[in-house]
Amino acid sequence: SHQEATEKEVERILGILQTHFRNDSDTPISFFDFVIDPHSFARTVENMFHVSFLIRDGLARLRLDDDKLPVIEPVKDNKEKEEGGEDEHSAGARNQVVISLNYQEWQ
Repeated sequence: SHQEATEKEVERILGILQTHFRNDSDTPISFFDFVIDPHSFARTVENMFHVSFLIRDGLARLRLDDDKLPVIEPVKDNKEKEEGGEDEHSAGARNQVVISLNYQEWQ
């Protein structure tokens, strides 16, 4: 079904994100580099859609880097919570935003 296909794609994207951070946890991934498919506007939009589920479910987060550009990273296990950090899986600890991207901007 369409829902199962979406869930599998969200899991696949989470796996890619986690693999990157396992290999190089000190280098943040540009959100736009992560989601933009330079050969397909439709695929770019789909990638943004799937990433939104990761954010919603508290599995990944967006933050701004030193240049005020968005970067994406997986949410760590409950280590931060145990160390006195905020619970990233709570509804108040995550936010979703709407990003507008049209075909000209994508190009």
